[in-house]
Amino acid sequence: MKRRIGLLTAALTLALTTALTSAAERVDPVIGEPAPQFSLTDVVTGQAVNLADYQGKVVVIAFQSINCPWDKMRASGGYQRYLSPLSQSYADQNVVFLGINANKNESSQEVGSYHQEHALPYPILKDTDNIIADAYNAQTTPHVYVIAADEAQTLLYMGGIEQVPTSPEVCGEMDENYLVPVLTAVLAGEELPYTKTASKGCGIKRVHKAE
Repeated sequence: MKRRIGLLTAALTLALTTALTSAAERVDPVIGEPAPQFSLTDVVTGQAVNLADYQGKVVVIAFQSINCPWDKMRASGGYQRYLSPLSQSYADQNVVFLGINANKNESSQEVGSYHQEHALPYPILKDTDNIIADAYNAQTTPHVYVIAADEAQTLLYMGGIEQVPTSPEVCGEMDENYLVPVLTAVLAGEELPYTKTASKGCGIKRVHKAE
């Protein structure tokens, strides 16, 4: 019995160490450098979507979840009810929003049904093995990134949508917004008021890869 407990403890310790090591090895992409490129599948159309397809446009990436109370569409609270109209307000300003779902517990079919149920105004792409989430070191849903319209698709901003909310019910209602002032500055060709802030949401449910 003691041997079995000892083996179980060792296995749990190894699993935890592996997870922590993997997390420690992930590093943030560099502000001012080209954003990590990707080709991911649109959960509704099944078509491949490449970041390079949007060269010449400002791109806002939002890592998202269909179950997280901080992010999912619901009657009160959550960031999706804020991001949907926000994306539409920038539609004629050369700004494109892309959602990326990297949660292992949310299938492409489930995310596609969610997208259609709520008539979301921008695509959600599935990052099945969280390779792109790792490349961006995305931590939460939501976690947002702003990419320049230049040829290099330079990463300009990463972090939260606003100052950390006190609860999911007040998402989008905090006094200090980060994303809108960043987009305003980008479109005006001015210095950005923020380049990196703290994000708030549920942790991304990653696939733990074998070492």
